Amino acid sequence: MKLNNIDRQQLIDLIASFHRVSALVVGDVCLDRYIFGEPTRLSREAPVPVLEWRREYALPGAASNPALNLASLGAQVSLIGVVGDDSAAVELRELLDKHGVDSSHLVSSPERRTTEKTRILAEGLLSLPQQVARVDKVDREPLRSPQISDLNKNIKNKASEADVILVSDYRVGVVNPEVIASCLEASQYLDIPILVDSQGELSRFKGYKCIRCNRREAERSLGHKLETEADFEYVLPQAAKYLECDWLVVTRDSNGISAYSQDTGYVHVPGEKVTVVDVVGAGDTVIAVLALVMALGGDVATASFLANKAASLVVQKLGNACVSQHDLLQSLR
Repeated sequence: MKLNNIDRQQLIDLIASFHRVSALVVGDVCLDRYIFGEPTRLSREAPVPVLEWRREYALPGAASNPALNLASLGAQVSLIGVVGDDSAAVELRELLDKHGVDSSHLVSSPERRTTEKTRILAEGLLSLPQQVARVDKVDREPLRSPQISDLNKNIKNKASEADVILVSDYRVGVVNPEVIASCLEASQYLDIPILVDSQGELSRFKGYKCIRCNRREAERSLGHKLETEADFEYVLPQAAKYLECDWLVVTRDSNGISAYSQDTGYVHVPGEKVTVVDVVGAGDTVIAVLALVMALGGDVATASFLANKAASLVVQKLGNACVSQHDLLQSLR
């Protein structure tokens, strides 16, 4: 399908309608911490630079990031995940509430630690900060029955208020078989769309309305090479049928987005030519836009076009960035 029949005014009207959407996000949440330092010399202890601390800040990350993108685009957002009973959880909740995301239904577990990802960056000599190292604090133990029960109870309660359910899988335990089934059951009972941003094993999400992953994840999960345009055009329709999804969306880094739906057929949106600063969180932006357009009854071509626009804006920023409704409207002009 060609994209030249997408009307700009219709896109503007669609974006202006994002505020009508109430979204429920379910997934693995974390706190992303950024520490910046100026490199002053090489360490005498090891061949590494010594950074003198300059500044630091924290942002909601992982499944929190699509939630922030949804809120930044105008939607009402509730977030369900698991945090520990620690200072990182307090900081994460405060940041979410500050950005308009309802964090009151996060499950608190004294037995687990809140996932934290700390990025250490050198700045001062180069035009852009350079990441030197990343330290993750992650609890990979499977969730216990009480935690899963609390998650499912919260999903059931909050889904009744939602127009769309978005599942964000960062593979830290929240998106387990029970939660996957609970979200699908709620969406089917309420007749609302459900989307997943998956890092692979796509067959776990059979029956979801929209499945998004990147090219490498699609290749591993589907068992097919996706190198040429013909590969995408051949594989995606078959995969969508197997996965029983309405939309199958594959992001292709600088090559844009390829997508398929039975109604629209295959569509490819070329990548935008922009200066890339950081690709962290671009997929979160894509799935947020897809969710909003699907909730409002849009088609996969329109959704992919807007998602590609939005992603091209956030990759020009450092760290987990969000796109605002204003920024997206400006990009169309």
